[in-house]
This record gives sequence, structure tokens and C-alpha cells, in this order.
Amino acid sequence: MDWRLPYLNEEHMSLIMLTKEFCEREVDIKELNELADRPMPANATREDLMDRMPWDLVSKAHDAGLRQLAVPTEYGGGGYASDFVALGACAETAGYYGGEMARILSISWKNACALTRAPKTVQDEVFTDFMQNRKGLIASSASEANHGSDYILPYDEPGATGMYFARQEGNEWVFNGDKMWCEGAGVSNYILLTVRTESKGPISKSATQFAFPAKTPGWSIRVNDMMGNEVVPNVQQHYENCRIPDRLRISPINEGLAIHRFNLAFLTMHLLAHVGWATRVWEDIKEYAKTRIQGGKPIIQHNNVGTMVAEADCLLQTIRLFLFQYCWECSQGDQLVGPLGWYYGNWYLKKVLLRLMEIGFEVYGAMAPQKELTFEHWVRVHLSLFHGGSTGIMNLVKAARVLEKG
Repeated sequence: MDWRLPYLNEEHMSLIMLTKEFCEREVDIKELNELADRPMPANATREDLMDRMPWDLVSKAHDAGLRQLAVPTEYGGGGYASDFVALGACAETAGYYGGEMARILSISWKNACALTRAPKTVQDEVFTDFMQNRKGLIASSASEANHGSDYILPYDEPGATGMYFARQEGNEWVFNGDKMWCEGAGVSNYILLTVRTESKGPISKSATQFAFPAKTPGWSIRVNDMMGNEVVPNVQQHYENCRIPDRLRISPINEGLAIHRFNLAFLTMHLLAHVGWATRVWEDIKEYAKTRIQGGKPIIQHNNVGTMVAEADCLLQTIRLFLFQYCWECSQGDQLVGPLGWYYGNWYLKKVLLRLMEIGFEVYGAMAPQKELTFEHWVRVHLSLFHGGSTGIMNLVKAARVLEKG
């Protein structure tokens, strides 16, 4: 894998090598894929999902300093929460050398970044727990059934989204409602919840963000059986009269969407994890094309095959450069970077991955789409992630609204 990019300094390269060496030493990609594909009943409990997680591997990642990369140094973490180039590079490397491992790590990285903007009381509780208890991630949840896969819509009419409601009673908040499409809520000790706290207003002025402890009574999960399940399960959640103290409120009341928007920058490391994994898939496709003999020569020498292999390389290189440019922009200061980089990156990556799948099936044409294809698990997982951060077309709709106002 070629890391040469103008955005990467010596410190970044050291982190890349740390991630690479850890994954090569500790991660069995085939074993993780098989664990992800292990059937999960819809009635699986939180305890079932916790038992399914490779916590020994997670603990080794903690010993290596990787699990806590985005946790502030005052809590014993790496302190890279504002260096999105560093986190993106590590996510890409983990995707290339560890596949599913990139998702295990980057889910907590993303949400640890978000928590660095929370009040000190929230950070003290969540980060201390995360550092002391290695059997747990940090998750976040905003999506709701029948209301799209995110809160950030190109329109802001009252009632357009967000039916999950929390009401304040004294120094407590009472939660009632359902959340959907959350990766990690079933195996995390805290869930960053963005919920409606004003019943009638537009969501931009009606949502508040909280750090919800998983030990709170009254909530339950149901597994979403995806086309391609991951090691970290995707779940929906039901909350019924759950009470948490006001001290776990992250945002000012009804101002949670501003923080939620800022978190778009943190999501970019997920996209780079996909790029790393896809690059590994592309290299397998390229090597097959170089060794498969047809008509007396390797099929990569056939123009129809060779041009597709080159096209896939070009697409992956361009999305990689685009995403690192956005990571670099987000790392330059404390100001909110415009969301266009995320909207475009999310849309374009999905286009690139779909085209890579198509090219892979074309190049491996003599084998047909069998389970034994080296990228079979990758195809199923990434098809299951196409709703993540909204569909590609919805991201373009939102980008168009930004352009309209700019």
C-alpha cells in the first residue's frame, strides 16, 4: 500500500506503521469475517452481542495504544481527536490490513472526537469508563424508523423528522421512543443520543444530545439482520421511560443539531476505512488479472480487462485524495468546516465502491459470483452500508442546498 501524500507527516507515518504492525500481528481477517457472518437471532440480547465480540483483540488494541487514539491525553488517550488526518490514515490502514478491524476501532474514534466537545463532567464519566473498561465501545444514534438515516435534511419544517422525545423532570430527563440503524449500541457502555426535546419546532431548534449510559434500565435492542453483517452488530433500540441525570447532557437544550452537524468531520474516518479495505480488494483483483491466463496471455493484457483494472485504481486514488483533503481542512482549526466535503465524499465513495464491485465481477468472470471469491464478504458488507450517512443521492440534494445558499 502506497501512503505517499502531502498531508502525512512523520508522526502520521509512525501511527500508520503502528496500525499496520498491529493488524499484521494480531488480526486474522478470515476469522473476523467468519465471526461477522455468524447468524444472529432477532431476539438476541445485549449480553448475547457482548459475548460475540472479540474483546481480547480489542484489549490488545488498547495495549498498543490504538483503541484510545482519539481520547484526550489527560485521560490516558492518544490525544488525536482534532487530527483527522492521523485518524483517517489509521482507519485506512486498519481497513487495508484488518478489514472489519477498521470498523471496530473507528466507531469509538469517531464518538470520542465528538465527546471532546462535551462538558467536562460528561467527558470525565465517559472517558474514564472507556479507559478502565475494555469491554465496550462508544456508540452514537440519531436515525429513526420512517425518518431517514440522519437528522440533517435539506428542509427544516416542523415535524419533518425526529419523533423520539425526551422530556425534562427536575434534574432528570425521561426518554421514550425508538432509534434505528445504530452500529455499536448493543456493545457500547455509552450511546451519544440526539433526540427531540421540543415537540413542535423544526429539528434544527428542537434536538438535544446526551451521553446515555447502557446500564440505564428500560431500554432494549433488536438486531437488524443486514445483507452483510459486521462484527459490530447493527441494532435498533427501544426506550421506555428511561431516566438519566441532566449532568449527562452534551449540548445546550434544543441546540444539539449544531453539534451533530459538526460531527460530520468525524465520520470521514469511516469513509477512509472503506477506502483501505477497497484498496485491498482492488489489489486482489489486479493480481488475479495478472495470473489468470486466457488466450495465451494474462487477462490484464486484454484491453477490456486491463482498462477496468486501471479505472478502479484511478477511482480509488481520487476518492482517497479527496477525503484526505477534507480531513486536512477539518484539522486546521476549531471552526466548523463546511459540509460539502462530507456530502461529496459520501456520494462519491458509494459510486466508487459500486463500480469496483462491477469491475471485480467482470474480471473474475470465469468464476461467476461464487462464495469463494476473495471479496465476497466485502461486497455484502459494503452493500449494507450504502444507507450510512444518508443515501448518496440525498447527500447531493443537501449539497445542492448548500450551493444554493452560498
